[in-house]
Amino acid sequence: MKSIHNNLLFLTVLLTFLLASEQKNDQYVLLISFDGFRADYLDWYDTPNFDRFSKNGVRASGMKPSFVTKTFPNHYSIATGMYVENHGLIGNKFYDQQLDDYYTLRERDKVEDARFYDGEPIWVTAEKQGVKAASFFWVGSEAPIGSVYPSRWKRYDHGFPFIGRIDSIVQWFARPIHERPRLCLLYFHQPDATGHDFGPRSPETEAMVIKMDSLFGVLIEKTSELEIYPQLNIIAVSDHGMAEISSDRTVNLSKHTNMGAIIHEGTDPYAMLYSENKAEVEKAVIALKKVPHISVYLKNEIPDRFHFKNHYRIKDALVLADEGWYINNQAISTSSTAGAYVHTGGTHGYDNDLKSMHAIFLAQGPAFKINYSSSVINNIDIYPLIAHILKLEPFSGIDGKLENVQGLLKQ
Repeated sequence: MKSIHNNLLFLTVLLTFLLASEQKNDQYVLLISFDGFRADYLDWYDTPNFDRFSKNGVRASGMKPSFVTKTFPNHYSIATGMYVENHGLIGNKFYDQQLDDYYTLRERDKVEDARFYDGEPIWVTAEKQGVKAASFFWVGSEAPIGSVYPSRWKRYDHGFPFIGRIDSIVQWFARPIHERPRLCLLYFHQPDATGHDFGPRSPETEAMVIKMDSLFGVLIEKTSELEIYPQLNIIAVSDHGMAEISSDRTVNLSKHTNMGAIIHEGTDPYAMLYSENKAEVEKAVIALKKVPHISVYLKNEIPDRFHFKNHYRIKDALVLADEGWYINNQAISTSSTAGAYVHTGGTHGYDNDLKSMHAIFLAQGPAFKINYSSSVINNIDIYPLIAHILKLEPFSGIDGKLENVQGLLKQ
């Protein structure tokens, strides 16, 4: 009897030791988004913390966003590994014909409505496989997608201090192991807001990029004090870049065709057109194809490389402005008091092949090579990359491929 007891005790100690050893080998991932951080800001402006980070890890010359190059579609492409036409979040706001309802980032009930989100975000994949995840303001994490939330998540609060966001992430990673997430996602809305107001080459945007670099330095310092830091992979990305615009580079659609029966959906450099009368859209497309500084496509003509036509939410026609140009559907006024459509500063939403639309990608941690530079990568490949690091079985419907980013990893 004593022998059996001793054997059971030995097995218990052995299993505890093996479990602890396995947990010591488990890797963690922190995915951070700096909204609107154009890839070449790292070359234009003084970013010592990002530079030091990339020397100790990997940096891509850019990360190609999905089309359309807007915030919500691209954060969700990063999270799901899917092109926009497959995950269905086709814009920051749009009309869903089947639901007969509008999605908009400014309405809480819509943001939290899982019906608008197709695909499976990485936090859902993790939670389904017993890996805890947490999100601080990532697009989609406030909705029960597949009836699943991250173990920890926050409702978006634009005014929540940046340092407070970092402190929360550090606290989550410092929790006891049975409560601790192995995947955290964190979002900052800068330098996008400043880039919109002043343009990518402005002194104000330069100052904000420098500020965000300092903030990143604080994040690295605070996470380096964590017990799990040797197991932590930090990935810094953005959703898209930023291009310069001005009021003298605007195309007013109403000046070139009758838009009376046509609904205009979209903002800044792109517009989707639709109508109950399809013939009206076709007439408008014929007229608009003659207009300089825009490209115009019926839905079936949209270039395959955009991966932006095979979803019912995508409308009858697409109008896309040339880089630096702007689309609207109203008379342009130079009066500051007349609801003027005078556009200066910066924007995004253009062709995702343009360098100005490319985002940042930097990563450091036990999974990644050191002082390694790569060519441009695609944002849909981040999902399979994180799944690989966390030893998760990826969702079957993704467009991203691990082999496209395998070269970033240690062998």
